[in-house]
Amino acid sequence: MDKLVLELKAVNKSYQDGKEKHYVLKNATLKLREGEFAAVVGPSGSGKSTLLAISGMMLSPDSGSVYINGADMSKARQKEWTKIRRENIGFIFQNHQLLSYLRAEEQLALFQEKDKKDSAFIDSMMKELGIDKCRKQFPAQMSGGEKQRVAVARAFINDPALILADEPTASLDSECGRQVVDMIRKEVKRQNKAAIMVTHDERVLDLVDTIYRLENGALVR
Repeated sequence: MDKLVLELKAVNKSYQDGKEKHYVLKNATLKLREGEFAAVVGPSGSGKSTLLAISGMMLSPDSGSVYINGADMSKARQKEWTKIRRENIGFIFQNHQLLSYLRAEEQLALFQEKDKKDSAFIDSMMKELGIDKCRKQFPAQMSGGEKQRVAVARAFINDPALILADEPTASLDSECGRQVVDMIRKEVKRQNKAAIMVTHDERVLDLVDTIYRLENGALVR
């Protein structure tokens, strides 16, 4: 059986609005295994980004547990979170968030951990994602799709167990968006990673293995 990479157990998150407490997440439970690509959909403001932030160790839940690679993250001190994220998680954002003054290959080399420095891996990632021709280009010289492909490569560059993608098609047209999601899917399968994508784009849902819907704080598979 494939290894369990991410598990959320009865996760709750709320915020106070005057005298009322509003639950963004209510007993959210999720399991994600190696080689599995899952999507979380739901209306704006339903808590999708909150779910991703808790999964990515950027936000703590009010209650419940988060396990990454079998380790209970509630036992990790907050000052350890950065190290946990760097070693275990790759992030893909709505906008590529590339550094304007670095060429594509330099973007990847910058984020590659010192103990994992491997120019051959950078080469293979760029070729696999069809961005080898962008190697010496700055972000301003690339198309929107090319920039997002570089961002996908950056997310995988440290060989993380878990990939978290926050609306990766938001700034792309439908064709480019589908190509980017398909590339994420292929890399998840090729490298046997686990990935969650938060998206409004239901046209790409046929590319994922599992779909969760989040409404009124409830996460339903």
